[in-house]
Amino acid sequence: MPKTIIVGAGINGLLLGALLAHEGDEVTVFEKSRIVGGRAFLLEKGGFVLDYGIHLTRFGPKSAVAAIMKRIGHEVGFRKLGASFVHDGGRMKLFPTSPGGIFKSDLFSLGEKLRILGLLIAIKRGRFDDCLDLSLEEWMREHGVGGGIRAYFELVSASVMVCPFVEKTSAGEMFRNLRKVLVTGHSAEYPVGGWKPIHRALVDTIQKRGALHTGTRVESVVFSGGRAVGVKAGGKIHRADRVVVNAPVQQAVSLIPAKLLPPGYAARCRKLVPTSGVFVDAALDSVVSPIDGLIYTTKPAAYGCITSNLSPGLAPEGRQLFTMFYPTSLEDMRDRAIVAKRKKELWAAVRRALPGVEKHLLWKRECALAMIDGVQVNVDQTEDKRPGVRVPGLDGVYLVGDSVAAPGAGGDVGNESVLLAFREITGKGL
Repeated sequence: MPKTIIVGAGINGLLLGALLAHEGDEVTVFEKSRIVGGRAFLLEKGGFVLDYGIHLTRFGPKSAVAAIMKRIGHEVGFRKLGASFVHDGGRMKLFPTSPGGIFKSDLFSLGEKLRILGLLIAIKRGRFDDCLDLSLEEWMREHGVGGGIRAYFELVSASVMVCPFVEKTSAGEMFRNLRKVLVTGHSAEYPVGGWKPIHRALVDTIQKRGALHTGTRVESVVFSGGRAVGVKAGGKIHRADRVVVNAPVQQAVSLIPAKLLPPGYAARCRKLVPTSGVFVDAALDSVVSPIDGLIYTTKPAAYGCITSNLSPGLAPEGRQLFTMFYPTSLEDMRDRAIVAKRKKELWAAVRRALPGVEKHLLWKRECALAMIDGVQVNVDQTEDKRPGVRVPGLDGVYLVGDSVAAPGAGGDVGNESVLLAFREITGKGL
């Protein structure tokens, strides 16, 4: 029975661990914290079940998560979102999440509605897929995009790409993501029942053939003759046939002896810029809105949803759970004064989008994170410029997570990396 050690019990480490365990590996997972799931961990409080920020799954039943869960025998259903809205100019406007919604939205003039339909047809045909090194700002200027279409693309950049900076967002990467939405007919969706059943199934699958150790920090990956043979954790050497590191590559390279890495590899990994931002979760004592799609705001460019409208079991009956995310810069998150300002801006946006929300507030949780996803998909960090799931020149060691070279943006990069690593390790696809 092959032995695999996974460093890190983030969601992608758990997904790959469960896949390998299901295929017959003895999987041992080491996690430095006391909880599993990484940024996808769950908090239960007063009958509410909170994700750590907004955790929709792009492409729903066509996603990597869906394929993995089906493979291990725990198929997951996904709930499509209802109508989405943007609070713009003092009122809520329909935010189209499919071509069919464009003519119903007040976000565009009639002429803009006709033009954006043409642009979406071109995107679906892959016309702009090769614009990887072109920023969204440059692309919009080149194509004379302004008005409502520009506002739409700015919000897509903030939400789909988790990058509100159109001068940095890779136009090609964004259009590749939109193309997949248009081709599959599935945008962001939420797991039926939330993430708790997924966590439980992944952990159970791993523990049937191995073990999961929390509160255990891995000090280094151990090599022999250029091949990973285990890890050092808790002062002991733990042997394995292969090692998978589920950590941002900025940190993962520190677990590998520098002398074994190709020249400049570690430096390139460490300089990758993550996505950053602030988010707020709010528990409400009553139902304040029936919206079961995304809620966007333009000032600031933020987005969120009433999670309990997507999965009622996440809040006690008659109450609601709301989450809102404001992507911003890494530099912002390093300045306490700016962090405080961004939190105030986000909460002000929540109050505008949901008037009277404070009267129904039971409690709220505000967080500021320097790293939301391991990499911001900008023109300098497109898929082709990031490290792959294999470390050059080394055998038996693999990388998974949302900072490696895998398709997508945000969390789906990490999920897709699991499929790539699984294929590299086993030679099998899903």
